[in-house]
Amino acid sequence: MIGIKTIKTLLRREDGGALAELAILVPFLVLMLAAVCEVGRFFQNYTTLAKATRTASRYLSNHALNHVEIGRANNLAYCGKLICGEGDPPIVNGLLATNICIETTGSPKVDTVTVRIPRDTSPCNPTAGAAAATPYVFRPIFDIGALLNNPAVSMAVPIAPSTTMYYMVD
Repeated sequence: MIGIKTIKTLLRREDGGALAELAILVPFLVLMLAAVCEVGRFFQNYTTLAKATRTASRYLSNHALNHVEIGRANNLAYCGKLICGEGDPPIVNGLLATNICIETTGSPKVDTVTVRIPRDTSPCNPTAGAAAATPYVFRPIFDIGALLNNPAVSMAVPIAPSTTMYYMVD
């Protein structure tokens, strides 16, 4: 039989306190880790796409605006090469060649060349020979809304970098 002294000794012990605190904090730590990872991936994708639009607009600002050169600029923004093969992956996961909009300003002489990824379904005013574009939406790995039990919280947002350069060819 357990004595009163033994019960009092068991009630005064604090051996499991740290484990209980850890059990309370682990969900918050997992949520913070997932959020930091997703924000880092978002900025990595944004930076990659911004550099791709800059490279494509720089290329197109120094080349004739014909179907071939516009296709090459689109390829630079899509896979990072002038000619994309079947095995060449896009520069970011989920990017399609149809996400890239190539526009010009000025008529009849072209003043600027813009390569962008549209934010929404607003019309892309493509240069002759370029296709209209669709938005690119970031695809998170962790569904933070599900972790928070709140579907309104989501990192699936559009990434819309844009670069405009003066057209240098006469």
